[in-house]
Amino acid sequence: MRAFRILLLLGLSLMLLAAATQVLASPADAPDPKKTPGTPGPPNPLHTPGPPLTPPGQSGLHGKPEHFKGIVLAVDASSISLQLADGSSVVIGLGPETRIKIPGLQGATFGDIQVGMRAMALAVRDQNNSLLARSVMVIPGKPVRTHRVGWVTEYTPGVSITILAHDGNTYAFLLTADTKILPAERAGELGIGSRVTLIAPRDPALLGWTAFGIVVHPAGSGEGSLPPATATPGS
Repeated sequence: MRAFRILLLLGLSLMLLAAATQVLASPADAPDPKKTPGTPGPPNPLHTPGPPLTPPGQSGLHGKPEHFKGIVLAVDASSISLQLADGSSVVIGLGPETRIKIPGLQGATFGDIQVGMRAMALAVRDQNNSLLARSVMVIPGKPVRTHRVGWVTEYTPGVSITILAHDGNTYAFLLTADTKILPAERAGELGIGSRVTLIAPRDPALLGWTAFGIVVHPAGSGEGSLPPATATPGS
């Protein structure tokens, strides 16, 4: 009888121990049959990752924009060369996305940039570490007024006039509706062979000269005369 009681107590103890072990076990530790460790969940149908956005024409460009300022040494449809302040030079590529800006000139293109102009370029590097200009802006200079005295060799009223100056050089000037011919009573005498003084400010953007005054000298005035025209070979 005593042995039976001992066995009964031992059995009850084992049962209580098993029940306590199940209660202490954490449900969070049990594996979730619906999830497999290391396997990503299903994609979100509302978000589909795509390629990084790149501005048109700027594929492969990287790095911070770089600024260059100097004198134009050469320019064509594919590149512009600038001489920098330290005497070095840099070649910067031009592309269809490059913006050309010339003060006072709408719709400017690379063809409007001339050697000798001052310009500033904003550029970035491509995948080959070459420079590609995002924009090129011509820097206006201080207008300079000039006086040229000579004989008219070409003249198109309201368009242009070319003179052979006393220094032996030929100079061309643009004319506008605002160009004044002085004195007014000699305006009808202006033509090829006339001795004139041209008064013009340099157009810093276009490296050209636009006359705002033409002084017509009396016929036969001044030293020398218009050199005779050179005969055309074969004539």
